[in-house]
Amino acid sequence: MAATGSEITMADSSIVFALCSLLIYGITQVIAKAAVGSSNATSMVAINFLVSVPVYVFIFVSALFLWGEYVDHLEYVVYGLIGASTARGGYYIYLEALEKGAVSMVGSITAAFPAITAVLAVTLLGEDLELLNALGITIVIASMVALSFSHGRASNGHAFTRTSLLLSLATLLIWGFGGIFIKLALDGLPLIGYLGLYVFILPPIAFAYLRHKGATKSVLFPKWTVPAIGAVVVAELWQLGYFAETSAVSEGAASIVFPLISAYPVVTILGARIFIKERLSKVDWMILGFVVLGILLISVP
Repeated sequence: MAATGSEITMADSSIVFALCSLLIYGITQVIAKAAVGSSNATSMVAINFLVSVPVYVFIFVSALFLWGEYVDHLEYVVYGLIGASTARGGYYIYLEALEKGAVSMVGSITAAFPAITAVLAVTLLGEDLELLNALGITIVIASMVALSFSHGRASNGHAFTRTSLLLSLATLLIWGFGGIFIKLALDGLPLIGYLGLYVFILPPIAFAYLRHKGATKSVLFPKWTVPAIGAVVVAELWQLGYFAETSAVSEGAASIVFPLISAYPVVTILGARIFIKERLSKVDWMILGFVVLGILLISVP
């Protein structure tokens, strides 16, 4: 069955949004490396919370005025709450894994989460994949796992504990399954409606994490140092990247969008090479080439 013009246009726009998200996430990580190096994970979470809440309150209020049909779409609201919880909660678990183990192993395990999302999207949601797209997805996921291990091993010599392994696997499963709920929510809610649900997700998850870390109230009143300002910039850019990501998911196939966006560390590594002068091995360069090939195959209409 031939695809209609509108279906092709939606697919093209989802790829554009996904690539924008990939670039923003990658650049954000470069800024984090350059300007926020002295901030720990707890401070980053606190600043991210302070910056994010006003944005999502505005989005929620706008959704009530412009759409206001949450009660009529309760099933999709539940999907949205689950999806938003997995996205943010999984990120905090990922931070815990990084604090307890080597980034090479944590990154290589969690980088495989789009494989779970892609398989579930095809089997449960009935999404179709062209052979070239499927090949591209496989290449990107395999390359990101290899790149996380290769590049991370060269820049981090920390041990990999059993706790870190369990947290990494938890992140893998939460992000992998959570992507399906995000897609299900966006199939029934407008983008503004889904994003507005973060008002109910951010406070409990952020405060639970900060309490777990034993943070004091002072973490919510940071001094305006260069790292703190950098953290604010990172948080704002991260939100912009997430808006592009959810826009891509709302218009395209989850089996394609999530693997594509997961390649953002490529931008980070290249940016760090250009601006921070981080070294890349020959293996890193070779893997980067495979990632680019995979992205091109995924983008084939």
